[in-house]
Amino acid sequence: MSDKDSSSPRKEPTIDSIVNVGKTRFLALNTLEYTDAKGVKRKWDCASRTTKQSMDKADAVVIIPILRSSKSDTLETILVQQFRPPMRRVTLEFPAGLIDEGETPVDAALRELKEETGYVGIPDEEFQSMLLCMSPGLCDESINMIVVNIDLDQKENQNPTQMLDEGEDILLKRVDLFDGLKEAMKDEKQMPVSMLYSFVLGLELGRKLK
Repeated sequence: MSDKDSSSPRKEPTIDSIVNVGKTRFLALNTLEYTDAKGVKRKWDCASRTTKQSMDKADAVVIIPILRSSKSDTLETILVQQFRPPMRRVTLEFPAGLIDEGETPVDAALRELKEETGYVGIPDEEFQSMLLCMSPGLCDESINMIVVNIDLDQKENQNPTQMLDEGEDILLKRVDLFDGLKEAMKDEKQMPVSMLYSFVLGLELGRKLK
């Protein structure tokens, strides 16, 4: 049966078996043996987190902090800068982290926000995402994006202090939600993650097309 045979009946693709090729403490390399929509048997190499709990639950959260103060009409957000060895350079990202066993995505978002930035906030239930894939051609990692509103007038947010784990070296960048984000993307010394670029692009398109 040819791959180009458009007359072939299409079925739901199925994963037939998973063969572990090797793993470290945090990552595993698996070969997925599957049957595609045309009934053809195929294989696909895939990276997976060893901490993965379920294909139906997110592995991690990405937090979009929205900073507000009664003393100003300006909206701000927080970006993190850190060296990512696979990229061989510093990246620019929203705060993020893994969901611990027994945690909800919201619980994880509030914990990671406190640890990485020192800020505390309230999750915005209107903007919590569905399950999202990251790099589906390479890995099976999935995330939830959580918007967290941060009241800068709150005492806990006056002098926030990071609570970083051993080995973490995270610099914070507090910027205007609109023009500041756009300007931060221009720094060629750091590589923005794709979802941050997409977020900025969405803001810019919204302003241009409204």
